[in-house]
Amino acid sequence: MQRDEQLPGQIDDAIESTAELERKALAGASLQQRAIERFTLAVGRPRTVWIILVAVAVWIALNVSLGLAGRPQIDPPPYYWLDGVLGLAALLMTILILTTENRMSEIDEQRSRLHLQISILAERKAAKIIQLLEELRYDMPQVENREDREAQELTLPTNPHTVAEQLEKRTPARGELPQD
Repeated sequence: MQRDEQLPGQIDDAIESTAELERKALAGASLQQRAIERFTLAVGRPRTVWIILVAVAVWIALNVSLGLAGRPQIDPPPYYWLDGVLGLAALLMTILILTTENRMSEIDEQRSRLHLQISILAERKAAKIIQLLEELRYDMPQVENREDREAQELTLPTNPHTVAEQLEKRTPARGELPQD
C-alpha cells in the first residue's frame, strides 16, 4: 500500500496494520459468506423498504383492479400468496442477518483479544519505563531521593488474572441488585 506523507510514520504504520487486519478478516471469509454479506449490505438500505412497499401496493392494486374488472384475481384478499412470499422473505433475511452477525461477532472477539494483549503489553512497558525512571532518579546526584509509594507500585506489572478475579468478585452479576 502507499504511504501518506502527511502522517507521521508511526501513525501511518498503525493505520496500515489495522487495514491489514481488516484485509485478513475479509480474506478469511468463504465465498458464500462474502456473498451473504454483500447481499445483506445491499438489501439493508432504506430504499429496500420503499421497494417492498411499492411491490406490495402494486400487488394489492393489481388484485383489486382485476376484481373490479370482473376478472379472476391472482391472489384474492386476504392475499395468502403475498403473505407467504413476505413470510419466506422475512425468514430468509433473518437467517442471512444472523449469519452475517455471527461472523462479525467472531471478528469482534478476535479484535477484543488483540486489544487485551496489546493493553497488557503496553501496561508492562509503562511499568518498565517507570522503573527505569525511578532508577535514574536514584542514580542522579542532583535529584533528591525521596520515597514515592505510587511510583513504586506503578513499577510492578499488573497481573491480569488477579484483576479479572477481583473484578468478578466485586461486580454484581447480571440481574443482581448492587449491594451498598
